[in-house]
Amino acid sequence: MAVHKSDIELWEEILQNRPESWKELVSRYQRLVYAVATRSGLSLADAADCFQQTWVLLYQNRRKLKDPSRISAWLVTTAKREAMRLSRLVEKDSGGEVDFEEPDPSPLPDVALERLECQIHLELALKQIDSRCRRILEEFFFAAEEESYEDIARKLGFATNSLGPIRRRCLEKLKEILISNGYLGERKTD
Repeated sequence: MAVHKSDIELWEEILQNRPESWKELVSRYQRLVYAVATRSGLSLADAADCFQQTWVLLYQNRRKLKDPSRISAWLVTTAKREAMRLSRLVEKDSGGEVDFEEPDPSPLPDVALERLECQIHLELALKQIDSRCRRILEEFFFAAEEESYEDIARKLGFATNSLGPIRRRCLEKLKEILISNGYLGERKTD
């Protein structure tokens, strides 16, 4: 299993000018930043500009970032602000008539942004967990509604009565990973 660095560890390496750490951070959160941009109603070209500008702003402010454990929240907030700024520019340039590719009449709610952020953290944690637990948790998550516990146990090759305790241990491992990565616990306010 590959060693997973926390956001704090990556950030310390970025401040030491290690380009591979920057690349890993971008790879970790690129889907989140791009999702914020596209879900804000920007055209694909403007979403790409928003994506790029968000990362440029992070780089420019790298020495000012106070809490690297909250980097995903910083990226979401910055991408959201940048998307709003670009939307205003597009509207101004078009004389008030905006032609978004997929318009959304309302701004992206904070709840949706938090959900995107949580999804990214969960995906990262699942990459860190052992393959057996990942398979078990994915099997439960993607199980068809009509699929029974017995069906899942049979598919995984477990006795039905042993699957519950194994699943519980896997969920505990996942929780530990999320906590160690700083993704679970009380949210800090900016």
